[in-house]
Amino acid sequence: MSKKALWVQVSSPINASAVAIWNVLTQPELTEKYMYDCQLHSDWKIGSKAVWRANSPNGSWVDHVEAVVLKVDPYKHLAFEIQHKSSDKNTKEVSILHFNINPISEGSELLIRQGDFGKISFGEDGYHKCEQGWNYVLPKLIQTCNLLKIKSDAFKEKNTH
Repeated sequence: MSKKALWVQVSSPINASAVAIWNVLTQPELTEKYMYDCQLHSDWKIGSKAVWRANSPNGSWVDHVEAVVLKVDPYKHLAFEIQHKSSDKNTKEVSILHFNINPISEGSELLIRQGDFGKISFGEDGYHKCEQGWNYVLPKLIQTCNLLKIKSDAFKEKNTH
């Protein structure tokens, strides 16, 4: 374990409302579009379980990541305690994942923070894999927000005529 704090942080402005971004973060059919084909399932109560699961080729669901919901502040902040698999069954390996949505002049800024990898046994390696993962996911997440916005704008335009 490292004594140095290791937090992955990625952010981006997104030309979408906080509501649209929140929906992309929390609706299973939308998370599947950017999060390695995984749907996020939870009842969104503090302390409850959250699971990212994917449909396998044989039609069964496979859980890939398990977490505990730590914070639900709709359209602003969502946080999880991510449970990592450990070779030592007696050691709890966790990181904290935060999604913060902040208003900006053209839409919203999404800030994703995950860590502290300095407190877990696979710290630096986990930090680098996590950073690589979020850098892969973020453009797809933004694209999903943009597609949702285009559909919403088209719906509004269709229903105003």
